[in-house]
Parts: sequence; C-alpha cells; structure tokens
Amino acid sequence: MVRSKADQATEKGTTIPDTEFQHIPWAPELDSGSVCGIPVTFNTHKEWKGKKIVVVSIPGAYTPICHQQHIPPLVKRVDELKAKGVDAVYVIASNDPYVMGAWGVYNNAKDSVIFATDVDLAFSKALGATIDLSFKKMGERTARYALIIDDLKIVDFASDEGDTGALQNASIDTILTKV
Repeated sequence: MVRSKADQATEKGTTIPDTEFQHIPWAPELDSGSVCGIPVTFNTHKEWKGKKIVVVSIPGAYTPICHQQHIPPLVKRVDELKAKGVDAVYVIASNDPYVMGAWGVYNNAKDSVIFATDVDLAFSKALGATIDLSFKKMGERTARYALIIDDLKIVDFASDEGDTGALQNASIDTILTKV
C-alpha cells in the first residue's frame, strides 16, 4: 500500500509543521466588545516545544456545525482535557485573528482555549488537511480535524468529512478518549 503525503504528514510520531499562527490574547476588556485587541504571532515549534497540545481545526468561525455543535462543547469541557495533562488547547481556522478573537469571546473561552489563525493555511496545508469550499464562495479553508501533539510530535490526527458532515473524529468526546 502506498501512503499519500497527507497520510505521511499526519502519521504518529511525525514532527508537526514549523509554521506561524496569529491570535489575540484574551484580556477582560475584550469581553465588552468595544475593543478588539492586537494580534500576536507565534511559532509552533517555539511555543509548543515540550508541551502537550490539542489543536482543533474548523472550516470557519460562526459556521453552522462549528458554531452550534463543535466548539461550544469543547470550550465547556476544556478542563477535562487539562486534567489529562494537556497544557493548551487551540481552535484554529483560516479566519483572520480579529474574527477568531471575537469568536473566542463569544464562546466565553477567556484564556482557557486559544482561538488562532492558521496564517496562509501553512500548518493545515503541510498536514494535507485543507478543504476547498470554493463551490460555496468560501475558498480554501482549514479542514475539520483534531490533532494531539506531545513535544512537537503527532500523537493522534483525526479528521471529519467535509464541512457539514457528522461531527465525530474531531469532537470533544473522541479527543478525550485519545489524550
């Protein structure tokens, strides 16, 4: 059997891509919605070295499955992940850091979950985990997936089909069985 580059990129034990993300760190003044914060950039290899990280990727903030079924339960149950030794949880998308920051505020994530932008889709492209939603006039996006990382190595990668299919492999229930 020949494995695709995407399969190889997400194989257990593989080093994660060395890319950059942007996010707006949560601060109490953001909760009012009257300020939007300032994006900061971080490098995956520098920020996640020596840490156990869960990355949950979505096709887009405020989109139906992501907004109604996927991310709210994750935010509500993040303490269960941290109780299992997870150092940080990230929700990523191709949306800009202002949208992701606002969505984090909307979900009352505060500083328990970091809502970040996969800059130029570099991280997800390197994993072979993007989805083309051009037929919906939304362009290329991050796919729906969950990634568990320990000291920059992939522990588990699981994706769900499409942008409106059943939420299963990237759900909080499934992630909790794998950390």
